Amino acid sequence: MTMLVPFVIDADSFLPDPVWTPAQVRTCHESLLDVWQRIGLLMHDADTFENSKLNQAVDQLPQKLRPLWQAMLGRMPLRACGNGWDGTVGSHNISRLSGNIPLALVDDAHAEVEFGLAEDELSKSADGAADVEVCRIISAGQAHAFQRAFIQSGIHIEAGDRFSDIWTLRFKSLATAPIKRVIIVDRYAVSQHFLCPQTQLSGLERFLRLLDQDAEGARHVTLYSAWTADLSQKKLADIEAELRIAMGRLASKNVKRLKIFMVPNAGFRDDGHDRFVRFGEYVWDIGLGLEVFEGAFAAKRSSASFKTGAPVVGYKRVEADLAGHLQATAVEVSS
Repeated sequence: MTMLVPFVIDADSFLPDPVWTPAQVRTCHESLLDVWQRIGLLMHDADTFENSKLNQAVDQLPQKLRPLWQAMLGRMPLRACGNGWDGTVGSHNISRLSGNIPLALVDDAHAEVEFGLAEDELSKSADGAADVEVCRIISAGQAHAFQRAFIQSGIHIEAGDRFSDIWTLRFKSLATAPIKRVIIVDRYAVSQHFLCPQTQLSGLERFLRLLDQDAEGARHVTLYSAWTADLSQKKLADIEAELRIAMGRLASKNVKRLKIFMVPNAGFRDDGHDRFVRFGEYVWDIGLGLEVFEGAFAAKRSSASFKTGAPVVGYKRVEADLAGHLQATAVEVSS
């Protein structure tokens, strides 16, 4: 299970059921848009969304619904399935989704006729593709795939959790999503990098390596960190030189740029917002920050909370405050 749930919508199921009232239609679509924003990664057919059947279906939506979809499509990441899937969900092609897409949304007729859902059944595993959940589009929020992800979004990282599991469960789907800019706010990330024994990777370097390994396309990372007491003998040039070495060790070179803002320790607040990672409109608020990636296993328990939507505005303000600090200094290194 990964944090963002890849899902598809049957293009033929997109137009409202004629027996629904306008209020039912709007409720269905607003509920779907909400769960997509919070935990989903919409996949489409064709090489680009503009050429997809899903895009054609959006264009045919009622006038009051179309702007809601267009607004979401303009700001949320999308991915192509890339396996020849044609944009429809049926028993003849459900196997094409197996292995990559855990959730397919269809209308009631498709659910009952194509996939044998009982009238009171919201979703079920597809015959011939047991790892694909077929769910009624009107019940998207109750899909098991989404519900499992919601539970995971608030589970703490425990001492002894493997760094690879922490990455796979919480970050990998964000790394593979087409989100170019990644923001790290971690007061101690740079000082912990310098203090880390040479026999192991610091949390910062391991995060960069994992991101570089799994990103599909260029990524630009911005890090906000503090001049802690442990850095009292270091200068900005020392930090630049050290992180240039770390960037030079990246194998895939998908992380193209690392920009580091160094801020006085007092410029950071004492609340949890001072240690988080933001991928576009998605935030992981991690109590111990990148320290959870230091060593083969997490050494201590850490809070972990996934945020999207309105709360993300507050995290962006933290970034703006740090970048605008009168004593902030910045340096940029490339891979």
